[in-house]
Amino acid sequence: MNENVRFVDEWYRTFISHSDEKDILVNKISDLIDRKKFHSCLEIGLGISPYFAEILGKHFNKYLIVEKRLYNHALPNKIGLINEDWETVKLNQKFDVIIASHVIYYFKDKKIAIQKMFKMLNPGGVIFFVVNGKSADYGPMKIAFSKMTRQPYVFTYDELMDIIGSRSYREYTVPSTIKFDHMEELYDILKISFDAWPKEYLELKDQIIRYLRSQLGSRRFIIDQKIIEVAN
Repeated sequence: MNENVRFVDEWYRTFISHSDEKDILVNKISDLIDRKKFHSCLEIGLGISPYFAEILGKHFNKYLIVEKRLYNHALPNKIGLINEDWETVKLNQKFDVIIASHVIYYFKDKKIAIQKMFKMLNPGGVIFFVVNGKSADYGPMKIAFSKMTRQPYVFTYDELMDIIGSRSYREYTVPSTIKFDHMEELYDILKISFDAWPKEYLELKDQIIRYLRSQLGSRRFIIDQKIIEVAN
């Protein structure tokens, strides 16, 4: 990953406003933890709002978010927030559930960050990792972009699977849909998925739009998100 990659609020807001990603993910995770005796949850990274916490908080007696970007807005009742980087924060407690949704990509050292999660998990607890899959429209587009730039690309999904190693896990495919009116709009919506290569993404705009037009026609763009459930 490019060490200069950064999370851009504007790009993320554009993506979320045209996608059903959040609703689909939170509903699926809610179903997976419903009726189980979990008491505490740690969410790593909240994006631009405590959306997961608002829906999932009802399942837990304690819900804590660790977010490295400054967030000083109101939070739902009983939701705690630590404004620190997960890779450096020190916590003196463990959790029954840990949620790491679309954050692995931003870690400087993915292996250490993920191993830290397992250390913070109670016996019988579970981690829900969320990453984009390699199928549907997202995977082929990443490969096409890699060929355009002549730079190798490693899917976060593959990196996660390597780090999980021999641990047992369950995998759920959760397709999300991006709505758009024209290809230039879709190009702008997808910018957040190429935030490690902003210069290249801009320079290759015409080529990317031609690719999207040839692959999609008038249909919507599908991302096969993966929820990887790993029990302790």
